[in-house]
Amino acid sequence: MTEPHIAFLGLGAMGFAMSTHLVRSGFRVTGFDIWQPTLDRWQQTCTEISKQSGSGAEPKFQATTSCSEAVKSGANIVILMVATHYQANSALFESGAVNDLPKDIPVVIMATVPPMYPLEVRKRLTEEYNRPDIIVVDAPVSGGVARSQNGTLTVMASSDDPANLEHSLVKTCISALSSNGKTLFPIPGTLGAGTSAKALNQVQCGIHIVGASEIMTLAALAGLNTKTFFDTVQQPQSSSTDGLSKEKFRYGWTWMLTNRAPRMIDPSLPIASAISIINKDVGIIVDEETRLKVELPLLNTANAQLKQCMDSGIAGWDDAYITKFYLDPTLKDETRMNTVISQASSSTSTVQDVEQVTETVLQAHALINLVSAYETVQFAGALDLMGEKQRDMWFRLIAGAAGGSTVFEEVVPVAFGEATWTDGFKKWTSSKLGSAWDLSKVEKLVEEVKRKNPEFKPVLVEGAIKFAKELSQ
Repeated sequence: MTEPHIAFLGLGAMGFAMSTHLVRSGFRVTGFDIWQPTLDRWQQTCTEISKQSGSGAEPKFQATTSCSEAVKSGANIVILMVATHYQANSALFESGAVNDLPKDIPVVIMATVPPMYPLEVRKRLTEEYNRPDIIVVDAPVSGGVARSQNGTLTVMASSDDPANLEHSLVKTCISALSSNGKTLFPIPGTLGAGTSAKALNQVQCGIHIVGASEIMTLAALAGLNTKTFFDTVQQPQSSSTDGLSKEKFRYGWTWMLTNRAPRMIDPSLPIASAISIINKDVGIIVDEETRLKVELPLLNTANAQLKQCMDSGIAGWDDAYITKFYLDPTLKDETRMNTVISQASSSTSTVQDVEQVTETVLQAHALINLVSAYETVQFAGALDLMGEKQRDMWFRLIAGAAGGSTVFEEVVPVAFGEATWTDGFKKWTSSKLGSAWDLSKVEKLVEEVKRKNPEFKPVLVEGAIKFAKELSQ
């Protein structure tokens, strides 16, 4: 098999971690980024990796100052991991790199882009540049920087020819980033199917990132010790029996809360994902709502919160710090903005109240997770991803990826087991509100916290309460 030589275009947080993992794994990588300091840091990191290997062999990496240089460096596969599809166009077409692409080279789009974009790339290559030989693969990822660093990303791959996913260079490179292929999901359909599946995951992620901040803020303002509350969320309730996860967590658990909460309560931890990134991803879905004529109310509410954060000038903040916006939308009262942090070392609840308040806050989060699951399935229908094989694939990948939640993992199979999926959601919701969840206690707690803290706007919880009432009627 020909050894992969990767032209890796885009060395932002995710691209940097992915490309250096490939270098660490022994791949030959030529890296490019438009920002010279990032390129310099990448070169230095790769040099350190090479020294640590101690092999004494010739380094298998190089940095280049243009996309054309990257693809002319001897590369036999291109990976695009830029921030937006506009940047992808710039890297591939506007830079002129397309004219230097070797014959039959695979171009793997791993960035988060609109679902129609991979097909647009295919069309431009064929019709505008007369390059039908170039293989285009749509392979967006989920899992964040940490999983990029160790090559355990969830990858959702599709192409206009299924055989492209079996191309030796494509398969080798993608597998190296997806747990040796264990977290690689080939999505049935043509180009764009992978990105559509990623969009479903991002419905969950977009709501859950904002939701995690709202719920940690609610916990803090309700007087709970935020670290203890987070530790409670992390306690597994039982072992999973369906193979989707190793443990079953209590209602109110999401992957995003697990990932973001440590940074909410400990400001010394490094930034991992800026607000601008999830704002961009959610914006893609909002644009798709218009194109597909579908409405996702809670996702739109989360989007409005993100827009307000962007407009407040905190686009570069870690998205875990959305708690600060919830606590003080003016972003002027530092003490108040740090309430989630300060409440990690104190508690104002009485001992006998802690367990009940904790459970009520968790139920509030579970209601948000219920609506996010509902809107995900609704969006899947609009994207025409409701074939049995397709829905099984995207359900399993979301359950094990950054969009995962206990509620999603439990309610969606019930929904698919009924005559209509909406009937399934109604059945499941009615059973929970009649036993495990007390909606009146959630409403009472939210109203009490709002009365004491008028600036706090728990818009996702309130929207979820309204939805649950309507669904259970």
